[in-house]
Amino acid sequence: MSETSLSVDDARRIALSAQGLLRSAPFGRGVDAAARAIDQLGYVQIDTISVVNRAHHHVLQSRVPGFRTELYNTLLARKEVFEYWFHAAAYLPLREYRFYLRAMRAARDRWKVDAKTKREVLSAIRAEGPLGSRWFESEGHRSDGWWDWKPAKRALELMYLQGELMVTAREGFQKVYDLTERALPDDLDTSQPSDDEWGEYLVGRMVRAQGLVSRRDILHLKQGARHLYPEDINAPVDRALTSLCEAGDLVAVRAMDDTWYTTQASLDALPLRASRKRVRFLSPFDNAIINRRRTQKLFDFDYTLECYVPEAKRQYGYFCLPMLLGTSLIGRMDAKADRKRRTLILRNLVLDEGVDAARVAAPLGLGLREFAESVDCDALSFERLPAGLEGLNPAL
Repeated sequence: MSETSLSVDDARRIALSAQGLLRSAPFGRGVDAAARAIDQLGYVQIDTISVVNRAHHHVLQSRVPGFRTELYNTLLARKEVFEYWFHAAAYLPLREYRFYLRAMRAARDRWKVDAKTKREVLSAIRAEGPLGSRWFESEGHRSDGWWDWKPAKRALELMYLQGELMVTAREGFQKVYDLTERALPDDLDTSQPSDDEWGEYLVGRMVRAQGLVSRRDILHLKQGARHLYPEDINAPVDRALTSLCEAGDLVAVRAMDDTWYTTQASLDALPLRASRKRVRFLSPFDNAIINRRRTQKLFDFDYTLECYVPEAKRQYGYFCLPMLLGTSLIGRMDAKADRKRRTLILRNLVLDEGVDAARVAAPLGLGLREFAESVDCDALSFERLPAGLEGLNPAL
């Protein structure tokens, strides 16, 4: 069967629509919108870097206007999301919990928890209720003599990875743990998926979240957690692609000299409108760009997070945020949020070759003002701007 040809622009529109980045507030506002966003994206990566904003805050603030960080605890309490590993630590839709059971099994096979420490940790949580890691750290509890902090912390983390404990809240960035048997809803399906079910989940999840994907895209995001996904997933993924295409659930299309998989519904929705009213500043860990090879192919945008690059070799800056306007990534901004002065400092802003500064000045200004407000800054400070943007107004 011949494959439908798809233009680069239509491919981008399908991808950005699935990612909630094609129009303003696609999921709505408030806690229900946050739940819908996570359900659509499949995961939101948790990261500690807070130069501008932590990734799990930034990603939802890019899609849910007015998103507040405390809503994650609300979603955990409502049992709509859970914490576990995707390719990295992440918030995940709880209804997909059973597809992470094989990772928990792999963790049990790989790591052993000291039996005495495990008994004591479970006993404490069973008796006291959900406990934060600080409880195990405090002098009053260490004085009993059965632990010091390091083995207790190791036990908590391993029992979380192995599925015996779940994170039910965060206090600041500290996890609060409870017994899995108490944290999971009684009616949740916890049956172990077969290999074919898992393969169809991986394919379907990626297509839903990304709009259209190549085979290589589907396999990519498990690379960061191979210790939890040691099995060869090529065969289940290939069987799933074949069966889903034969059933008409997926459609193979040709774009950018590659085969991509999408749905007929996504193709029927074309043409999709893309707002060019404001520039969006994406987190380096945003779901839409986390796969750098895909980002290069789909958006012709070569991106590296340079905080991991020696300073002398950095080209653009320590923590550059890709800038999205319409269906194009138009440049990058190196920024820092000075929270004491409530000022967003623009250390460097670079437009890609061929981008007309005069034409993007207005949406860039609007995007900057909204982004600054989202990270609790009420002032802008410019250190370096490209030619044509010298008149950009720093006032909010």
